[in-house]
Amino acid sequence: MLSVHKWLPAERVGVPRPGHVDVWIVALDGVQGGEPEAADLAPDEAERAHRLRFEADRRRFVGSRVALRRILAGCLGVASREIAFRASPFGKPRLDPERHGSALRFNVSHSGDLALVAVSGEVEVGVDIELRRPRPDLEALVARYFSPGERVAIAALPAAHRLEAFFDYWTLKEAYLKACGDGLNRRLDAFDVVLDHDLPPRLVDVRDRPGDQYRWTLAQLRPAAGYAAAIAAERSDPAASWRR
Repeated sequence: MLSVHKWLPAERVGVPRPGHVDVWIVALDGVQGGEPEAADLAPDEAERAHRLRFEADRRRFVGSRVALRRILAGCLGVASREIAFRASPFGKPRLDPERHGSALRFNVSHSGDLALVAVSGEVEVGVDIELRRPRPDLEALVARYFSPGERVAIAALPAAHRLEAFFDYWTLKEAYLKACGDGLNRRLDAFDVVLDHDLPPRLVDVRDRPGDQYRWTLAQLRPAAGYAAAIAAERSDPAASWRR
């Protein structure tokens, strides 16, 4: 089951049940993190924040990491500074099993003034959020990154709807790759996402990893006007679909 919440810093956070996913919508302006050294960040996170050139990017990065740490701390019953991460071979962060011994999985994404934090019980999860913005290179991006079936679907839409569709497809594809832990080490055109207004989005024809379409569930999220967002989660029961 998928549950979506708006996160406030003082809010109590519960542990998702096995196979369930909680997604928290975070308004980054509402996260009190302060300077990276004063926030609940690890030294490597503070160093990464300082390397960001623009203050707005630094604030959003710090806000998203502080929110992630505080949400995980609420799930684990520890201080946010005590949260320790390890990275997968392709860089997907997970809780350090030696420190926490927890089956929780999580993922985070931020764009504009919002972040999404997904926490799941025992199943892998990925989220992506994008602030919709004009893309003068829209046709080139679709041609370069999308599968032939997706390109045909977008081309069939009225021109005024193609930008919105681009972000819908992009976030679903990114969420799936993040859930797998592969990032952009796999080609975006190696699998198809099908969007149908009468049915939930679905993964089909995963040419570089056959059978994955039965392993993952996709859903679109509507966190705020002007944003596209999506989540992908491993099915605990291959025959089940999400209820909200």
